[in-house]
Amino acid sequence: MAALKPLRLALLAAGLPLVAAQAAELRFTQNTSAATSIALGYPVPLPVDSQTPVDGFRGYAALEARLQDLALGSDYLSRQSLGNSFRGRAIPIYLASDDDALTAEGFPEPAALLNGGIHAREWASPEVVTGIVERLSDKASTPGLERYLLENLKLLVIPVLNVDGFLQTQRYPDRSLQTEFAGDPQNENYPRDGRMQRKNMRDKDELLCAADDPGCAVRDGMAGVDLNRNNTPFRASSTQSSGNPASLVYHGTAAASEPEVQALQAAAALGPAARLRMYIDFHSFSRIYFGADTGNARRDALQRSLATAMRAVNGNAYGYDPTPPGVGIGSTDEHFAYTHQIPAYTLEIEPGPNGSSQYGGFGYSHDGFVLPASEIARVRGELADATLLGLYRQAGPPSLRAVEIRERDSGTPVFEARWQQSDAGHRQLLVTTRAPLRAEVDYRLWLAFNKPMRARDGGGAVANYRGQSVALAPSIRVEGLDRAGASFSQTLSAPVTGWRSSVGAVPAALHYGDDAYLTEFRLPTATPLAGARRINLRLDVADLSGQRLDADPASAVDWSGGAWSGYQGSDGSAGDVGGEDRSLRLVDDGSPLFGAGADSGPSGGGGAPSLPALLGLALAGWARRGWGARR
Repeated sequence: MAALKPLRLALLAAGLPLVAAQAAELRFTQNTSAATSIALGYPVPLPVDSQTPVDGFRGYAALEARLQDLALGSDYLSRQSLGNSFRGRAIPIYLASDDDALTAEGFPEPAALLNGGIHAREWASPEVVTGIVERLSDKASTPGLERYLLENLKLLVIPVLNVDGFLQTQRYPDRSLQTEFAGDPQNENYPRDGRMQRKNMRDKDELLCAADDPGCAVRDGMAGVDLNRNNTPFRASSTQSSGNPASLVYHGTAAASEPEVQALQAAAALGPAARLRMYIDFHSFSRIYFGADTGNARRDALQRSLATAMRAVNGNAYGYDPTPPGVGIGSTDEHFAYTHQIPAYTLEIEPGPNGSSQYGGFGYSHDGFVLPASEIARVRGELADATLLGLYRQAGPPSLRAVEIRERDSGTPVFEARWQQSDAGHRQLLVTTRAPLRAEVDYRLWLAFNKPMRARDGGGAVANYRGQSVALAPSIRVEGLDRAGASFSQTLSAPVTGWRSSVGAVPAALHYGDDAYLTEFRLPTATPLAGARRINLRLDVADLSGQRLDADPASAVDWSGGAWSGYQGSDGSAGDVGGEDRSLRLVDDGSPLFGAGADSGPSGGGGAPSLPALLGLALAGWARRGWGARR
């Protein structure tokens, strides 16, 4: 029992008695209520020994076996260890990504970190985090949203950070201790240890010792450190944390004093940390996204808009509550927000503030930590939907990649161009075909983007992603200057059905379903094409999360200092909202992309490519093979 001395000495130093630190053992039941039992009003969830998802909560060994099995059978998923818990158990992390470490623009791939099980008693957290990995693995072979994320983002997933504490809760799934600690409102009559273990297992053994249990020499159920109060920059700076080692929110002896918190920081380094774009710490309960505003106006606004998009996925049943700049409680979301200047959240899973009474429970004050087993399958699915949307949004804004215009009947190419990386962070528009457009001729226009732009419903029809509201069809115009210098503009037909659902179809999607769009158009005789000084396409479309196009694809978008870099709006100004892309010149007068002389829209650097550029294009393997070509 030597390991218990630090707690005992700390209690004595604080003038706190060693007696009355434990009270009676409690048992959770479905219907039986007595002095030493708590009736929930629904079956008490017990750990299930099943690798596959069930209507219930899997045991730790089953969760680990499931994830390891997925990793063994996947080209995208691998397992590493972040170090050991206080009691010496490995803390695993799963990396979901492909082997390509660079983006198409030459940047290192962006990263995101999801953390589960920091508070041991919150069983919904590891289930939801594991469910996200399962969703990605199940859909990896389908060229849609999930494979896009696996190939364009390094996702770091910690299913259970507080391994010791989680195992303690599953060791005693229907038992807890009712504690009393007079004079400390954080500890009076709070259940803890056993199923209600919150903290890590510092300075305690794995026995559940009530005050009247003669089998326990030392009663240590109040020991441990709250891992969500042990972080910079606000550890020990709030009344919502405590220096009392018996407190449920004890913040430890120093920032990152706990091996579990050190493991979380090691996880960020795998990003590496400079490439992180989002962090979520999954908790329960109260249905809310907590965040921390840092005073970086652009980062704070992006964190809010990202939360808005994710909340909408589940009908805004979850709230959003950011902490003002300069204050905090020592939580992990604060650490990631301030240290890495990224959107960072503590996501409190359901039930809502009234606990499990919303499912017909009896309203025991802490039953929100004991989500009914019958609810978790639904919650897994709903939060996987929301989190994948957030990851998709933070993987990067949409941009135009390629365009082809052909005469519909003959297939003769009229305009062909593609944005290609010239160096890290920059692209060059390579135009291989530029022929005159003619009035009263039927044309086909094919546009390709850098990501899947649309979702599909159960019947395969183009639809909004769950909870989102995006115009499903793009806005496309042909515009320019006629021979006299007057502006003209013609709207093109843009049916919703133009999105290409399959990479193998003809005409094809580029690489992912719905990352390409096809429409037909005819320009009437009155359109002033002959002798026009400039003709360009004007395209306005948002991705499935509502982000608009990068208006100038020549500068590739990245993340820097808490905001997007290289992301232009319709007027060419840098920002975080995007705009219309008018970079594709069918007839180019050499005028500037933005500003004076741009008139009807930006230039994409649309001169004929140089011989070295054409050779580079050939070496890159792009050759026209008709509409069905794999690009």
